[in-house]
Amino acid sequence: MKNFYITMALFISTLSFAQQSLSDKAQIDVIGKSEMEITPNEIYIDIFLEERMEKGKKLTLEQLEDELKKELNLIKVPTENLFISDINSVLSKTGWWSKEILSTGKYSLLIKSSEKIKKVFETFKKLKITRTSIIKATHSKLTEFKKKNRINAIKAAKEKSDYLLNAINADTGKPLRVNEIEHQVNDFAQINYVSNSKMYESGFSKSRSHKNEQVQFENITLTSSIHVIFEIK
Repeated sequence: MKNFYITMALFISTLSFAQQSLSDKAQIDVIGKSEMEITPNEIYIDIFLEERMEKGKKLTLEQLEDELKKELNLIKVPTENLFISDINSVLSKTGWWSKEILSTGKYSLLIKSSEKIKKVFETFKKLKITRTSIIKATHSKLTEFKKKNRINAIKAAKEKSDYLLNAINADTGKPLRVNEIEHQVNDFAQINYVSNSKMYESGFSKSRSHKNEQVQFENITLTSSIHVIFEIK
């Protein structure tokens, strides 16, 4: 037990000395900040294909899907990026005395270029697809951009320390403490629906008609801040 007390006393003394020696060193306290704007290259759209009667004939989901794929090929959107996620069927009245089971298929479409959005929506209009929903717009290399932005932030902290200390004929020493300041980051771009009357609504859409609307994307903004304490040499 006596040895234990001696060991604890030595540990506390060493810790106190280390803290004291750290605080006794001349220090400079800086924050480096970096911002990066990224244009989305992955846009996810939910599409609802609805069976319907035209000229007394039923347009099936298979026919509607084939038509959509054909049109997507024409505007060079890979049909491999079109996935079916759900199917619902209901008994619907199709005439005075007739009823039909009509199905609705929910599909997801990945667009890898914001420039393609206008052509995609024109295709929806051509095929009389009125229920669509843009789910999110993001970037395939978002994690890599976040890492690069953090590196830029800590470099900015070092650069700030250098020019401040140079003004008083001192130099930046080794870092004594490094902390990242957390920022609330939205990994998805803001989506605006702009009508011909210049009125707009911001946010992610619900199922809606795209008639007389344009889709605009804001860039994704990444912000990184690094707090660094450097020794002054």
